[in-house]
Amino acid sequence: MAAQADTNGDFSWVDSFTWTTSTHAIDGKLVPGEIQTTTNYGENTFATGGQSTYNKFTDFNTANANANSFNVDARKIFSFNGLNNGTQSGRATSSEEIGFDTAGKPKNSPWFHNSVSAGGSFDLVSGSVATSAQTRTVSETSPLSLAYSIGVQGLGDGPAIGSAGSFMNGHLEQSRLNSTKKSSDLVFSHQSSASGLINVFTDKMSYEEALAAFGW
Repeated sequence: MAAQADTNGDFSWVDSFTWTTSTHAIDGKLVPGEIQTTTNYGENTFATGGQSTYNKFTDFNTANANANSFNVDARKIFSFNGLNNGTQSGRATSSEEIGFDTAGKPKNSPWFHNSVSAGGSFDLVSGSVATSAQTRTVSETSPLSLAYSIGVQGLGDGPAIGSAGSFMNGHLEQSRLNSTKKSSDLVFSHQSSASGLINVFTDKMSYEEALAAFGW
């Protein structure tokens, strides 16, 4: 899906997406040999009182994905000018998040439950933003993966005005051998932000999970 908008005034864009897959039945329980994965994606972008230009590409593919492709691929470029004769007359805000939760017991492997998410946000009077949100959760040959990036800069030669941020969170749990008791628990998090006059703000994050890769 490709979308484009060029507006002077108010603008809004809202996306919401949830996708669950399993090697067995999706029946609320996990059995040995089963792997279940749920992918979530959402975006909320709003602008008022300025000039907005929005371009977005979204691809959703349920087939097996190789190392160079993704099941969910959402990319956008958004620019906004809320200045009128040098004074603020408009504002643009946005939040975006992508993540997946995967659990089960692959053959000859321990039980596991992993949850990872990443995203970005901005609150701008003026500036240009590019984001990319991608997950691979169905593959016979490549690791499960999540990637997110955000880049903010000004319009023309000037800086962006406002604030921007990004994050990544993960919680990885695993048992040992055939036990159902947790023997490994790893939690990680990352946050970054910039505010004021922003010449350049970029953040790129990625995660790979080889244990749970599966195909149809």
